[in-house]
Amino acid sequence: MFFGRTAITFAVLSTAFAAQANAQFAVMQEIAIESSTPSVDDFLKGKPGEPVLIAGHLRLPKAGPLGQVAPKQPVVVLMHGAGGQSPWNGYIHEWSRVLNEAGIATFNVDSYSGRGIFDSKGVAKLPALVRVMDAYAALKALSKHPSVDADKIVVMGFSHGGPAALYSNVARFQKMYGNGLKFAANVSVYGLCGVKYREDEETVSPLLILHGTDEDFVPYAPCDDYATRLAKAGKDVRIIGYPNSFHIFDSPAAGEVKKIKFNTRAGCMQEESDQGIVMRDTHKPLEATNTCYKPEVTIGHNPETTKKAHADALAWLKEKVLK
Repeated sequence: MFFGRTAITFAVLSTAFAAQANAQFAVMQEIAIESSTPSVDDFLKGKPGEPVLIAGHLRLPKAGPLGQVAPKQPVVVLMHGAGGQSPWNGYIHEWSRVLNEAGIATFNVDSYSGRGIFDSKGVAKLPALVRVMDAYAALKALSKHPSVDADKIVVMGFSHGGPAALYSNVARFQKMYGNGLKFAANVSVYGLCGVKYREDEETVSPLLILHGTDEDFVPYAPCDDYATRLAKAGKDVRIIGYPNSFHIFDSPAAGEVKKIKFNTRAGCMQEESDQGIVMRDTHKPLEATNTCYKPEVTIGHNPETTKKAHADALAWLKEKVLK
């Protein structure tokens, strides 16, 4: 129990809009969710860490009759990247639009504001893996929501939010933190796959990975490696690589493809060991001087790939969840 509460706070704010044929969504709610912030070491050991109250925005494409609860509908939980909540023409809002127009609700989790994170220094204090806690917190809250089909809750993570989607699918972590629940499916969009965790081939739900093959910010190869390992283990996994596509290819806000100065370790191949997270080749902790760091990366919008990714994700969801 967090903050002395006996139940999760569901609706802080609810706004209903007139139903229109071309509307993206009919109801929007802000929902508080109780998560926590462990260190990576504690997370791997099953220790949840300090409690924290964060929030997310639920957009329901279907409304109920006036004054009544909206009908149950499938939901995709959206886990933003390191940059936080995207602008009006960013990838989070684009995916929300596409999913809502397809009749799928979205829940956009804000992992930062409730933790007092407002700049890159703050982001550095929140390891991507730890955001699995936020994904499970969202799952717990949404599974009790009267307008959500609890059997059709999907999680989709982008970049820094990718591990929340990838590893909330691992049975080991689901048993530790899932509260007896699991996502119907998991989707990673240019997510971080460079760390090999113990038992990470034991997954519980179908997994889709969407990734640019020419990525140099968050390289494609580690995700391809993970998908290959899962396939060999007989798991339900599909990876779709998009050529000539770079980081945040699905964000109109990113503008044209360009190089930027940014020091990233996303391509550093690491693994979990008795000593914690270490490099796979040296079996020593990653150091800032390691040559796997890249000082310059490529980002930019690719309209054609964006349309293809939207279509691929919708087709896959219809096959795996919306049947």
